[in-house]
Amino acid sequence: MNRYQFEDLISEYIENQLSIKKRKEFEAYLEVNPDCKEQIELVKENMAQMRAIPKVFAASDFNEKLLEKIRIGSGELSPSGPFQYTILGFKPMHASLMTGLVIAFIFISAQLFSPYQAVPIQSKLYTEDKISPLSNPSLENINITKPTLDLAEVEEDSTLNKNKKKSQKDFSKKIQFVND
Repeated sequence: MNRYQFEDLISEYIENQLSIKKRKEFEAYLEVNPDCKEQIELVKENMAQMRAIPKVFAASDFNEKLLEKIRIGSGELSPSGPFQYTILGFKPMHASLMTGLVIAFIFISAQLFSPYQAVPIQSKLYTEDKISPLSNPSLENINITKPTLDLAEVEEDSTLNKNKKKSQKDFSKKIQFVND
């Protein structure tokens, strides 16, 4: 027997409605699982509380009054809330927003899937124009002069200047501490 079968048989065990075979199996499960005895006690307490609740009686003409209210109320189905004007099921504000979104969608999709997409319109206007010499100067007017100094004839290597140590200055006489 598993836990779910045990829980299903608790009320039948309390009311002594189990067959002998099922009762022995139920009690064997109780011996193996002693914490289930608490569960049986809780069910017994709940059953006792349910029996102690006073009975409530309805009025003798309750059904007649209920049926009368149902008959009267079925003809008077009123819409919930005041009537509001709608456009295709949308309130006017939402309809205007949806219209704007649809127009924007159509415009953007027309731009994306345009048949003239391969050739831009502006490039057609400027391809036939001649390029003026001012916007693209030629190289003929540039004066190219040779350097006056030949680097192969220089006796000193300029890269050696980087390796020379710079003289370090003495700042010990100029340092002043805050609390002095």
